[in-house]
Amino acid sequence: MKNHLFRVLAIGLGLTLIAAACSGDDSENVAKDVTSQPSPEEEAGEPAADPDPEREEDPEAEEPEREEDPEAEEPEREEDPEAEEPEREEDPEAEEPPEELTASFRGVTADTIKVGVIVPDWDALQAMGVPNYQGSTEVAYQAFFDVINQSGGIYGRQIEPYYATMDFLNQASQEAACVELTEDHEVFIVLRGTLAAANLCFTDLHDTMLMTVTNLTEELKDASGDTLWLQTRPTDDAHMEILGRVLAKSGRLDGRTIGIVANAIFAEGAMGTTLQEVLADEGFESRVVVVQDATDAITREAEFAIVAERFSVDGVDFAFDLIGGSNLTEIFHRQGYMPEMGIWSMAGATTGTTDRSVLDGAVSVGALTDESSWEDPELWENCMNVVLEANPELAPEFEYIPTSEQQAAGEPSWLPPIRAACNITNILKQVGEIAGADLTNDSFRAALDELGPIQLYGLGQATFSSEKWDGLDEFYILVYDAATDSVVIEGDPIIVDRG
Repeated sequence: MKNHLFRVLAIGLGLTLIAAACSGDDSENVAKDVTSQPSPEEEAGEPAADPDPEREEDPEAEEPEREEDPEAEEPEREEDPEAEEPEREEDPEAEEPPEELTASFRGVTADTIKVGVIVPDWDALQAMGVPNYQGSTEVAYQAFFDVINQSGGIYGRQIEPYYATMDFLNQASQEAACVELTEDHEVFIVLRGTLAAANLCFTDLHDTMLMTVTNLTEELKDASGDTLWLQTRPTDDAHMEILGRVLAKSGRLDGRTIGIVANAIFAEGAMGTTLQEVLADEGFESRVVVVQDATDAITREAEFAIVAERFSVDGVDFAFDLIGGSNLTEIFHRQGYMPEMGIWSMAGATTGTTDRSVLDGAVSVGALTDESSWEDPELWENCMNVVLEANPELAPEFEYIPTSEQQAAGEPSWLPPIRAACNITNILKQVGEIAGADLTNDSFRAALDELGPIQLYGLGQATFSSEKWDGLDEFYILVYDAATDSVVIEGDPIIVDRG
């Protein structure tokens, strides 16, 4: 059943997610020292018998009784302080020996931790016309591994990295990369991951923990069982909660009549129901309309026009578009219905809309944009400059974020791989230190409950726990600006307590 789920999900979601994925204990010695010290009695000894008894009548033979030799009695009057020293002053290191490091788990020895990293083949992706060319994942991760190792490793263990290349468009290559890291090298944990359900090869099939940026869903989390799959960004399932709570807390929904348009192909419109429940929890009523989102333009136009009419009659002045990749807003405008729009997927809306001017002022919720992330001084200090100092020849490629056209032409974007490598290795380091000497899958997962809030450079605040595997909790209101054809951040970040 697990293999069936693995293969069905991998095939079903693989192509859809390609673009997004491209988005000395001294105690023995001390004991020996103590036991080898002579006792005071052994040092002093017993008085010897006089070998010449006739000398007792000699007057001078009495001299020993008239004047006792002070040195003969010295051992009893003054005990050798060195003989008692081990009992008076105990070696603190012998009393509290350092915790011993052992081979506590697969991929973990007393000295090292085997860490696997999946390296995407960006050249293969570019050859297929996908304009998402990025800098070397191996170069990025190795820079941070080197820094960690130079600073003492993780609880005294050095990271021993292994890299395996995979092709986004070739599932066999993803499976081969998994087998290489888990079976050939028997790594402790894998970083970066492959695509969607293909990652179950690590967690479900090989009981190997995983850390990624995206791809985790509640379904895949359940399929992973007790084997941890951490993700820096929220799961897709959490998007509705985040969208609703951030907009509610921002004040943009105050006094509004709210409508929700959900897509039937997503769990029969369950996303709409989820958002409705979140809004109700925040004190807002809403109505949900589920559409089929027909593939042909004429049927879609007619279906969306009916929604526009219903919402208009009901006085809905704030409409949530949960369709994803649709031209819902454009059709609303053609019907003369122009509410403020809350967009689940701004990227999908801008792609699906012919006349983007109708999206002007539309709002969404998300993490810090790449442009804003690029300007974050903490990201540069803790992440970008680490890689640049290790690879100064890359300086020209660090001067800007390339456009899609430039990436298509082979100019790499270093922001995504470095931001991911920086934050994921930081989490690995901090959680591994908490887990301590007995490093195992279970101790690593349990350590998350002691981690507390952590800063994801270039993204924001995050929290993890043994049950909460997706981290980011800090989000922004994003507004589409038609004049610049871009998405801009509005206001301060809003932190959502996602427990």
